[in-house]
Amino acid sequence: MKPGAKVALVTPARRASQEVVDAASAAVRSWGFDPVQHSDTNQPHGQFGGTDAQRAMALNAAFADPDVGAVWALRGGYGCTRLLPHLDAQVLRDNPTWIVGFSDVTALHGWANQADVASLHAPVASTLASTDDDDVAALVEVLKTGEPTLDQLDRAVVGGNLSVLYAMLGTPHMPPLEDKWLLLEDLDEYLYHLDRMLVAFTQAGVWGQVAGVMVGSFTDMRDNTVAHGQSVDNPFGMTAEEILASHLGPANCPVEWDVPAGHGARNAPFILG
Repeated sequence: MKPGAKVALVTPARRASQEVVDAASAAVRSWGFDPVQHSDTNQPHGQFGGTDAQRAMALNAAFADPDVGAVWALRGGYGCTRLLPHLDAQVLRDNPTWIVGFSDVTALHGWANQADVASLHAPVASTLASTDDDDVAALVEVLKTGEPTLDQLDRAVVGGNLSVLYAMLGTPHMPPLEDKWLLLEDLDEYLYHLDRMLVAFTQAGVWGQVAGVMVGSFTDMRDNTVAHGQSVDNPFGMTAEEILASHLGPANCPVEWDVPAGHGARNAPFILG
């Protein structure tokens, strides 16, 4: 991206507060780019930043604008999967544009990667202030150079949030897995939910398709215990890492642990696709 290129601030999932919008605009300007917002962005509609049609229209308009070098999600949360049938992949292919974000934005990454367009797994605007300064600097460097950081180690990477990828299994929007390293992270899930999702990945043959798995942070995991709001203690009996290992080990799937990506302070940028 050249100095002065436009960055479209979008709300493909939840609506963002004005404070987040203002902080995102200031950050984009400090990086030498021009923040812009489509009129259908961040409109009130329940928890969403607009109706499905509005949120998709804002994205498609950004993809079609040759002056827009990136679309940056203001918030994650939930809602991106609802937009996928309404997005114009040919417009994105004709004018490749960085999709920047993580968590629920994983759905947009999978869709873009299926369209043979790279995307950028990186902080959303609402998490920028809590992200490690070096990771923010690396994000800006990727936008300016188009080059992956050392953390990527020249691997072809896809993926992102496990819960979102689980919801995309069996759909045409699941990112292409063959010979890719699959990045996984998640937040605020019960341990048995984590196991259930990984069971689905195992039975879908995912581990045999990928080159390996990169395990990011699994933050604020919960258990069936009184400490996590249950009436009795009925713990799952395994940690998140042990659950992951119990599926990846028997599959002889190469694993890199402690990848600096996810909902913690570390969220280094990874080029996906």
